[in-house]
Amino acid sequence: MLKELEEQLTGLEWDQARSAAAEYVGLSEPLPAPVLRRALVDDRYCFVLLAFRGNQPRLQELMHHPDNQAYELTGDTALDDDTEHLSPPRHQSTAALVIEAGKALNRWTSSGFRTVDEETYERRMAACAACPELIEPPTKWVYKVAIAGASDNHICGACGCVASRKARLATEQCPRADLGRAGVSRWGEPMRPV
Repeated sequence: MLKELEEQLTGLEWDQARSAAAEYVGLSEPLPAPVLRRALVDDRYCFVLLAFRGNQPRLQELMHHPDNQAYELTGDTALDDDTEHLSPPRHQSTAALVIEAGKALNRWTSSGFRTVDEETYERRMAACAACPELIEPPTKWVYKVAIAGASDNHICGACGCVASRKARLATEQCPRADLGRAGVSRWGEPMRPV
């Protein structure tokens, strides 16, 4: 847990800590128990939670992130019974991943193998690093091949791509819209039709 949050929660009982953490990040209801447990042990998640302090759309995404389920215990209420609108985590078949990779390769080839400049790449990767959908790859042979030699092996949970490779290609875009700005992706670029 990051020291910043630890200082806010020192000496509090569990329910008090849930309320204090929620207030600290700008939520009116106590943090769901799995969310606080995850923040206590996952520094990256905690950092993202604090980075989006006051950003209600992003905080709601973090509250309802599918990876929080791993931190549930018997007796927890399922995110305050507010999970019906959530989609399950996306697990693409190996064939679907290969097809999508082929399409991306075709777009990149057609562009003359264009890549983005270093500033754009760094901006894109910073957005990915702050995104709750950046995850470890599942154990599939296709990822063993795709991440070989990659600068970072994390994948995008939204599309299944190796984030560090996708962010480098000028022909690719983030699949998620920025909830704070209409028509703009989380990379801060205009959304294009797929």
